Order: sequence, then C-alpha cells, then structure tokens
Amino acid sequence: MTKPKQKPALDVKVGPGKYRRYEFDSEEDKAEWEKLYRKSKLFMPYFLVGVGINFLLYFAGLDLSKNIMLGALVGLGIPLASMYLFSELHFRLVNRQTPKR
Repeated sequence: MTKPKQKPALDVKVGPGKYRRYEFDSEEDKAEWEKLYRKSKLFMPYFLVGVGINFLLYFAGLDLSKNIMLGALVGLGIPLASMYLFSELHFRLVNRQTPKR
C-alpha cells in the first residue's frame, strides 16, 4: 500500500507561540512564496528611508508646496521608488548565490 503524496508546506510564525501553515502545489511555488514573503518584510523600513530622503530634500531647500502635482509626485514617488529599489537590491545582495566551480 502506497501512502499519499504530501503537499509541500511551510509554517510561518504569526505571533508568540502561533504558527500559520501554508500548503503549496509544488516545491517551486513554496520557494517563490517564501522569497516574496522575506522580501516584503523589507518594504516598510525602506519606505521610511524614502520619507527621510524627502525630509532631507525639504531641509536642503526643495519646497514643492506651491505646486501640488509636483509635490505629490515627489512626495509619493521617492518613498515608493526607494522601497522597491532598496528592497530589491538588499534581497539580491543578501541572497546572492555563489557560482559553483
């Protein structure tokens, strides 16, 4: 008698002593989800870095309060761009795989 094939699963800690179990169709799906989950933890710190860049620009003399469109574009664009770019760079540098010889 063969035992049924078990789906790949991942247990993620969601609180003190609490875990949530995720089941996937394949190992590739599990690896992709885990990669995106780890990367999403980097979004908030790097978004706040972008907000800090906006503060530095303001204190350096860039005041866009007279132009609402340009102010909104810079005010939202810099934090969102820094969130994406820095998290992508961080994830690639930290999880860089060394080539096998």
